[in-house]
Amino acid sequence: MSLSIITYHINSFYIRRILIQDFIVPQEEIKFQSSSYVKVGGKNYRLILTNGRILLYAQRGRISKNEDVVMTKLDELQGITYKEKGLIKKQGVIEIQGTTFLQLSGTATEIKPLYKQLMQFCLK
Repeated sequence: MSLSIITYHINSFYIRRILIQDFIVPQEEIKFQSSSYVKVGGKNYRLILTNGRILLYAQRGRISKNEDVVMTKLDELQGITYKEKGLIKKQGVIEIQGTTFLQLSGTATEIKPLYKQLMQFCLK
């Protein structure tokens, strides 16, 4: 049991390290980073919000690892909505309208702080 927890933390750290090195440009500041997976289009992603972009990252495949990256510029956002579903195990859902439509879902404790961070960029 403890071995799988250690492996999860190592994989989690490895994913974050790859994101920072490979996808963040020097002028960007990380404003929010998900600690659990966020669902987009039925797929799980790790999310990083910078002062300029929303980055969704996942590694797919068991033998041959492939990177799956989705990016949206914050200056292209036109509207954001937040709602919660469920009584006991609350799920948060953020709908982002821009040049593309994104629907992010996950635990309410993870999604609500992301929504608050996104609202700061919409109010500027």
